[in-house]
Amino acid sequence: MIRVWRRNWTSAARRYSDADAIVVSIPKSGRTWLRVFLHAYFCALEKREFTLRAKDLFKGNVPRFLFTHDIWAHLTGPRLRDRITGRQLIPPLASRQKRILLLSRDPRDVIVSLFFQHSKRTHRYRGDLHELVRHRRFGIMRIVDVMNTWMAEREDRGDCKLIRYEDCREQPEGVFREVLTFFGCREIDDGAFAHAIEFSSFENMQAMEAAGEVRKNFLLPGDVTDPDSYKVRRGRVGGFKEYLSPEDVLYVERALERLDERYGYARKNGPEPA
Repeated sequence: MIRVWRRNWTSAARRYSDADAIVVSIPKSGRTWLRVFLHAYFCALEKREFTLRAKDLFKGNVPRFLFTHDIWAHLTGPRLRDRITGRQLIPPLASRQKRILLLSRDPRDVIVSLFFQHSKRTHRYRGDLHELVRHRRFGIMRIVDVMNTWMAEREDRGDCKLIRYEDCREQPEGVFREVLTFFGCREIDDGAFAHAIEFSSFENMQAMEAAGEVRKNFLLPGDVTDPDSYKVRRGRVGGFKEYLSPEDVLYVERALERLDERYGYARKNGPEPA
């Protein structure tokens, strides 16, 4: 776990107080997929053209939801000023009072996706995958510690819900209906829901990214000729074994032994990775 002093002394804190629900995740855990689904659903429900601009969506009866990497962004962000002011942190009052949707993904798959994100899209990392796995700032031990901190902060809270990327892949209709219900939607429009499921499919999002149809930096490839530079890259469950060496697989599996069992990924306790 990580000890974090929750504060946010920036104008960004207002976004959290205005939100009805907050989605928290490590990067590369499926939040783009969830975001596209939610925007597609509410745009269809309100009979509006699809948009990923929050200020164009949150009108009428649409619940205000906010996506954040919270502690992860606070600890790994490049700007010292943001870390001092807590710009990326959920403020303490919002952390206690708002509905929190915790979106998780197997850290072993996350670390591989982070490697391609940082090496081919954001260019924040120039080492190899072997080094990133063990990186003090971005590595799998940091991923596990942040996830454990979130779970500890929100245990035994009825207004906090965990959904897993793997369950979304297996049964998107069931999980996404649960999300809408958690956000306070009493009735779910079947037509808008079916449209949003199709619109947010992996194949459609990848096609939109390749064509540049969504003018948002987070849904544009780093290099249209390089499939590994796409935001919507592969979406595989358990694909980490295709990229990690046997030594790295052993390391990440030992790291996973420290993860809170409530996520459903942890193995039996064992020694920390060297």
